[in-house]
Amino acid sequence: MPHLRQRPNWNSSDRRGRLPANWPELRAKVRERAHGLCQAKHHVPECDGIGTDCDHVTAGDDHSLDNLQWLSHPCHKAKTEKENAERNARRARMRKHPKERFPGLLD
Repeated sequence: MPHLRQRPNWNSSDRRGRLPANWPELRAKVRERAHGLCQAKHHVPECDGIGTDCDHVTAGDDHSLDNLQWLSHPCHKAKTEKENAERNARRARMRKHPKERFPGLLD
C-alpha cells in the first residue's frame, strides 16, 4: 500500500501556536464586520452564504483586521486547497530548475 501523506490539520499544524493571544477577539470582530456572512470573492457551489471560518486574505502571520475575512467552511477549504496547490507547483518548478554551473569550472 503506498504511503499517503497526512493532510495538515489543527492536530498536526503549529498554526494555532502562532496566532496572537487576542485571536478570539479578532475572530469575533471579523465575524461581526461580515454580519456572519461568507465574504469569498468566488463562492463554491457548496457555499450556503453563512460564514464559519476566519481566513487570512494573504497567507502568513499578518493578523491585522485588513488581512482577515470571514468565509464559509466550503469556500475556506477551496481557497486553502488552491493556495496549497499553487505553493506546491512553485516548489516543483524550483526543484526542476537547472542549477547553473559555476563559470570557473572546467568540463
